Order: sequence, then structure tokens, then C-alpha cells
Amino acid sequence: MKMQIGGANLFHSLRSDFRKFKMGSVVMQKVTFLCLTALLTLSSTLAGCSQGSSTNAGETKGKEPAASQPNTAAPKKNDPVTLRMTYWAGSQLTVDKNNAVIELFQKANPNIKIEAEYYAGDAYNDKINVQAASNSLPDIVRVDYSQIQNYVNKGILKPLDDYIANKTIDMTGVAEVNMKGGIINGKTYGINIGNNALVMFYDPEKLEKAGVKAPGPDYTWDQYEKDLQTIKDKLNIYGDTHMMQSHFEVWLRQQGKSFYNKAQDALGYDDDKLFIDYMNLQLKWQKKGIISPIGVELEVRGLEDGPFPKGQAAFGGFSYWSNHADIMETQLKKPLGYAMYPGSGDGKGMYMKPSFFHGIAASSKHPEEAAKFIEFFTNNLDAAKSLNAYFGMPYHPKLIAGMQNSFSDTQKRVSQYLQVVEKHSSVIDPPAPVAGSEVGKIFTNIRAEVFYEKITPQQAAEKFRKEANAVLAKKK
Repeated sequence: MKMQIGGANLFHSLRSDFRKFKMGSVVMQKVTFLCLTALLTLSSTLAGCSQGSSTNAGETKGKEPAASQPNTAAPKKNDPVTLRMTYWAGSQLTVDKNNAVIELFQKANPNIKIEAEYYAGDAYNDKINVQAASNSLPDIVRVDYSQIQNYVNKGILKPLDDYIANKTIDMTGVAEVNMKGGIINGKTYGINIGNNALVMFYDPEKLEKAGVKAPGPDYTWDQYEKDLQTIKDKLNIYGDTHMMQSHFEVWLRQQGKSFYNKAQDALGYDDDKLFIDYMNLQLKWQKKGIISPIGVELEVRGLEDGPFPKGQAAFGGFSYWSNHADIMETQLKKPLGYAMYPGSGDGKGMYMKPSFFHGIAASSKHPEEAAKFIEFFTNNLDAAKSLNAYFGMPYHPKLIAGMQNSFSDTQKRVSQYLQVVEKHSSVIDPPAPVAGSEVGKIFTNIRAEVFYEKITPQQAAEKFRKEANAVLAKKK
């Protein structure tokens, strides 16, 4: 399962913690869970072995959580209530962060107890599907952006609009763009727990040395090209790299188009000139030597690798996300600048990417209490300080103001950048379809053929449309 923080991608955000995961115990847990699942749910076929754990505010239990039992009487307001929560975790740090918020919530709400369970990898979605089929879903479900539409279609999640309206979940002052990702068919099913955004990093020292003005919200593609040339002429380094699929998606959004059509069974743009112009522009830059060679870029092996993090380029637009800022500044040992992609001043191209959502199971017997927990996790200042932007930057105005004293200098810069993006962005596109990863591979291979000059942009546009549409139509 591809879990994104903006595609962003959660793998990048948590990869350092994931290395610490104890693989030996994971294997044993996988085997144990697989055996139990085979015996208890003969009708279900899991796509992969799962690693199941249950935690209660820091305590890990070595057994599967019991199914929720229906309540015959509605609880009184202050009666003790136990809520179950499920979330994806690829590291112990994720578990610790989650448990810290649970402890704070239980201290503030002594009549509500939270029993949390977590799973790693594809086991998470598998477990959600099994629990939904057996009517044993936890009350609170953490949902990745790539899955929220799927969960809503299956009837797994409960609409949250009533709890927002009565301010049990208080989103007063929150910009609409921060809410849109969790709205499906006009109803809110998920509350975003943190934001990320695509970013074009830049080195302020290099730009100043070259006499290039730092890019602002109204930065244009023409000015970007001029600046790349100036940097090459004055500093004899690369201006930036070739653009990636993320750039093309924003490029299309700037033209009022999308990468996929609404049915997600074909590409979302009809005029191949959009693709051709995108490739021709980069070929021009490539021939001028103002961007790095494609061969260099294809050898990049991690976030610390590549022309920008190695100090060989002034701009870093290599499909980076705002949650990569700390890695970049640590690598380069200096404060960096953060800019939107060129051409984003009209607010069409850029978008906010939710890290995860919190939703309430449609089968929950305690939705009011579950809503209170979601409110606490999302909007409580103590909870936000405990999380310290681990799941993406907070976006509620009161949290942004309250977190300033506890933010690092890097976090302050990221927070300021995200506020700029918030003002110049539009609604995020729907999650990629099942065939999205295969379409991405096709795009990567064809762009390489273009930049190695094996095929023309015109030939590439036709080839990409033919191969992408075939895959999308087959795997819809």
C-alpha cells in the first residue's frame, strides 16, 4: 500500500524510523496473525500477511482486538465509554506519538478510554476490510488519502458534517482547501490531521550571488527559465533538474486540466499539445545546459542524493515535498527558501496534500465521543505540541499561532510556506486509480526516451496516451 504524506510519500517521512523496526518480531507476528485469520475468517483472503498489535495509551498487547459488541442502551453523558482506534504505523515513533496524544486526551476526558491497535504495510487495509465485513470496525479509523474514496464507497465511514456544524469538531477559521480532501460526494468523511505541499527548494545564497531575485507567488515559467540561464552563466552550476510527473500534474492543473479523467479510465486531457509543450520546454533547457543531465537524475538514490542536496544546483524542484525540508537543510547545513512551482500565482496549479484523515466508523456506537477525540487530536494545542508536526504541519489558525514558540526555525519556514500555498491553491485532485502506479512507470520511461532524444515529444505524447489509456481502461 502506498501511504502518502503528499506522495506526499509517507515512506520518505518515516523511513528513518522504519529502519528501527524489529523485523524479527514482525515475522513472528505475521505468521501468528495469518494462522489466526485463516481459522477465524475462512471467507476472507488477505492480500498480504499482517503485523497486528493493540495498544492502550502506550501498552502493547499481543492479541487481536475483540469485536465491538452492540450496546442495547444509549450511554449517559458521563458514563464510562471505551473507544477503539486503528491506525497505520511503520515505526515505534509513530506508536509513541499516537499514545502520547491518547494519554493527554484521557487525562482531559477521564470517562473515555481509548484502546488503539495498529498495523504496518498492506496489512492495514486488509484488516480494515476484514473488520468491516465482520461488523467489528474500531470507532476511529485513520485513513490515507489514497483510500478514503474506497472506504466511503464501501460504507465504512460515517459523515462528520453534523459534528462540524455543532462544533464538536471545531473547524472555525480553517480554510476550505484544508477540508476539501475529506469531502466525498458533498459530505465530509475525514478530518485532515496535517498538511504537506509540493515545493521547489532554492538556495538563497546562490541566488543572491547570481543576482537572481527569490521567487514569489507570481513567479512565471519565463522568469524561471531566465533565472536558470543566469545561474548557469554566473555560477557555472545547474539551475535545476528536469521536471517530474508531479510538475506535469501541476502544469495540467494550471491549464484547467487533470492527469486522469473523472471516471479514471483514461487520461484527463484531450490536447496532446499540453504534453508536447511540457517536453519541448525541457529539451530547450537541456540543450542550453541549464538543467542537469537526465543520466545524473536517473541515478539519484535518495533524498540526500541528487544535484540540489549536493549543492550542484540552485533550485531543487525534483518532486520534493514540504516535509522534506528538514532533510534538505540538514544535508546542506543552511536555511533554504521554499517556493511554489512557477505559474502557480493564479491558484490553479498547487494544492494541499493531507497526510492522513481521521474518520468515524459507520458502525460506531459512540460517534459523539469519537468526534471529541478527533477534535482533540486535530485542534488541541497540547496535542499539537506533542506531535510536533510529525504527521504534517497543523493548519488550524489557533494552532499555527500557538505553535510558533515551540517550532524549530525550519518548521517556522515550512509553516509560512504552507500558508502561502493555502492562499494560492485549489482543490486536490482525486486519488490516483488502481492503475496509477503502472501509469507512473510508463510516464517515467517515456520521458527518459524523450530526454535521451530517442523519440520526439510528438511521438512521446502519442505513445503515452496509447499505453496509459490501455492500462487505465483495463484496470479501472
